[in-house]
Amino acid sequence: MTRLAINPPELKDARSIGYNHAILAGGTFYMAGQVAMDADSNVIGDDIETQARKAYENVGILLDAVGKTYADIAKVTTHIVDPAQHYHDGYKRVYEEMFDEPYPCHTVLGHEALAHEEYLVEIEIEIPFSDEEIEAIEIDGEVVREI
Repeated sequence: MTRLAINPPELKDARSIGYNHAILAGGTFYMAGQVAMDADSNVIGDDIETQARKAYENVGILLDAVGKTYADIAKVTTHIVDPAQHYHDGYKRVYEEMFDEPYPCHTVLGHEALAHEEYLVEIEIEIPFSDEEIEAIEIDGEVVREI
């Protein structure tokens, strides 16, 4: 079974702190939660809409690395601090810009806090891959490496 780790340089070096941004294994692309962080560990934005845009931008960087788009996403899990306020006050607008029919499955979970006190949203996705799609991915040993 092919097992790939995906870590684009446009994102924070996740391996330096003990994880990979994404793993492709068993025909499924699993992604670590993406937040409003740039490659230099700066938190981008102090409102839900700005943070959601940056988190989805990071998702897009991962999608590009494996030749996929938002239309390929089967499942989104969104973790939001105070979803009663933030879901309708910014997040939903960004989500609706990212996706069209048929929408992916979407779970929104509310939290008191996330891994950093400034984070308001964290997004995870899952995408199915066929054997042919996996074989077409360029394994360069840097962005995409076999593990």
